[in-house]
Amino acid sequence: MDDFLRKYRDRLRIIIILYVFCERSESLDPSYFGLFRSEIKIQALDFLLRYPDFLSMELMDLMDNDSSLDRDEISEVIDKIYSSREPELRVEEMEKFFHGAYESIDEVIAFHVSIGFLKHESKKRTDGKAYDKNYYVTQHCAEQIENYLKSIPAVQWYFERCELIKKYFGKFSGSQLKSRQYNYTEYSNISYKSHIQNINSKVRAVYKDRFNKQLL
Repeated sequence: MDDFLRKYRDRLRIIIILYVFCERSESLDPSYFGLFRSEIKIQALDFLLRYPDFLSMELMDLMDNDSSLDRDEISEVIDKIYSSREPELRVEEMEKFFHGAYESIDEVIAFHVSIGFLKHESKKRTDGKAYDKNYYVTQHCAEQIENYLKSIPAVQWYFERCELIKKYFGKFSGSQLKSRQYNYTEYSNISYKSHIQNINSKVRAVYKDRFNKQLL
């Protein structure tokens, strides 16, 4: 049962990421809702979705380097993350590979292609490895999401969190998001194929320093 639920959550998270973050363009074939470029960015966004503690730190880091951001809003977002116990209840661990947090999404993409939610294109290197991966979200997928998936209360959190991440991090490329993760020794110093651990103690200390308030 756990494997079934995990597979379901993986499929759910990835298709919502692709739907929320895909580029809309009138130049696309009318059968497509939008285009999402690069697996690297999928992995980086999925990491922020799966680790609310790292997302909280990243929000404070953005705030420290951009005076135009609303400090009160960021404080409220992080406070809600911790008062809702997301770092305990929402974390889905990822392993660290050669280039950071990674989990194969080949099966997830193949599933969504098989049901007509996605069209996937990529190029091949001389060694046979795929690169320059593009993911076309179909109109059929968008209709199913908007007419059915968005109305399910248990799924609302994923849409709301993706919209939050898009608001603050949508401008970054996948490579930029990946490189930001290495700012944290708890991430950069762990060994290959180890699970990335939480940084809750650091989040609490930085939050108290920035806002003079304690997190739950």
